[in-house]
Amino acid sequence: MVSDPRRLSDWWPRVIRVEDMAGRPGAERTRWTNVLEADSGRKLRMDYRCVAATSPERYTWEHELEGTPFEKHMSRQTTEVRLAAKGDRTEVRLESFHGLKGSARLAGFMMRKSQREMLDRALAGLESLFT
Repeated sequence: MVSDPRRLSDWWPRVIRVEDMAGRPGAERTRWTNVLEADSGRKLRMDYRCVAATSPERYTWEHELEGTPFEKHMSRQTTEVRLAAKGDRTEVRLESFHGLKGSARLAGFMMRKSQREMLDRALAGLESLFT
C-alpha cells in the first residue's frame, strides 16, 4: 500500500489521483506525478521520485523541485514511511524532511505544524483502510 504510488489517493491527504508513473511500484527510481486539490479547489501537480526502498520496511520519496516554483523556497522535500512488525500489528512511522531557503526559513515553525497535520491525516487515512 505505502510503496505503490498509484495507491496514494487512497490515503495521502489532498491527492486526488496519480499520473505518469514510470517504474515498478516499490522500487527505487520510480517516478510519478501527484495531482492534489487545494482548499480553493485549484489543482496542483507535483512530481516525485522514490529515492530509497527496502521492502517491506522503508519507502522514501522526494519532491522534484528543480524548475518548479518551490525551488526558490526549498532545497529539498522528502517523505519517509517506515514499517515495523509488532506482533500481529504493524507500526507505521511517517517523517517529512524539508530544507528551506532564504526567507522561507522564517516560516519553518509553520511548515512543521502543517506537515505534522498532513502526516497525522495520512496515518489516519492508512488506518481507515485497514479497520
